[in-house]
Amino acid sequence: MSNLPKRYDRATLVKISDLYYMHGLTQQEISEIAHIHRTEISRILKAARDEGVVSIAINPETTAVSQLVDFFKQKYGLRDAVIVPSSENGGNELNALSVYASMFLSKIIKSDDVIGLSWGSTLSSVISQFPTDNKLHGIKVVPLVGGPMGRIPSNYHVNYLTHRLANRLNGTAFVLDSPAFVRSKALRKELLANPNTQEILSLWTRVNIAIFGMGSSLITDSPDWQAFYENTNFKSYFSAEMVGDILSHPFDKNGKVTRDIDSILVALPLSALKKVPYSVGIAFGEDKVTAILAALRGGLLNTLITTEAAAKSIKDLS
Repeated sequence: MSNLPKRYDRATLVKISDLYYMHGLTQQEISEIAHIHRTEISRILKAARDEGVVSIAINPETTAVSQLVDFFKQKYGLRDAVIVPSSENGGNELNALSVYASMFLSKIIKSDDVIGLSWGSTLSSVISQFPTDNKLHGIKVVPLVGGPMGRIPSNYHVNYLTHRLANRLNGTAFVLDSPAFVRSKALRKELLANPNTQEILSLWTRVNIAIFGMGSSLITDSPDWQAFYENTNFKSYFSAEMVGDILSHPFDKNGKVTRDIDSILVALPLSALKKVPYSVGIAFGEDKVTAILAALRGGLLNTLITTEAAAKSIKDLS
């Protein structure tokens, strides 16, 4: 039985598919050009695939990339690994990584999930690639770490990212009204007792997908890093032995986490992160290689999304 939408013949399927796949137009742009409702464009594209007008083949550059994926799964017991082929980045690693990450995450996210996020430019880029046309419902998106003490770009702030992702997933966003670092143990205790914060802490126990970037000892001079940790004594905890951080928890080359910081940090403990069904770390670049390797050694994530170049460097150091 044909899956063609009523009123549209094969020629229309070819035309719409050409605009979408070959010319890169969005469904909204095609809708305006063809004077066809956007939801109908989506049906036409599905019918084009079903009818064989469009054939989608994924070329993972099998030998190199798939072998890297197998290596990371076997070596570090990962649940999954997504490695972006070097030929796919087109000179823009962040954009290519974001496309692959959003595709993977869109595949695993289900209705009623509780999704936890960290902050940063990488997550901001990934979220921008998420589709908005889905049938998901009941999703909750929650911050896993407090905010900065200094000024960072607003679109990198964890509370802003939770709203953006929730909007794209038809979900509900929750806000953590606390900085990541507080000035005393007593103040932290007071903040955690706040009813709004208590709601966040309760949701942390239900997070089944955690999505986070990674900090590195090699990026401490970057403007975003400096701004986030401005007016804190984080550097005193981020000692010479520390090579990276996840959710502002510093760890050494073996992924061992320092606990000294716990009394002034508002963030999901990494011991809890290890129990999340999908703990998805997204990072790339030579300045992150040592941190990613350490996180893998410490079992701080069970799913890695990175680039082929970074993956090769990590493997060479393993």
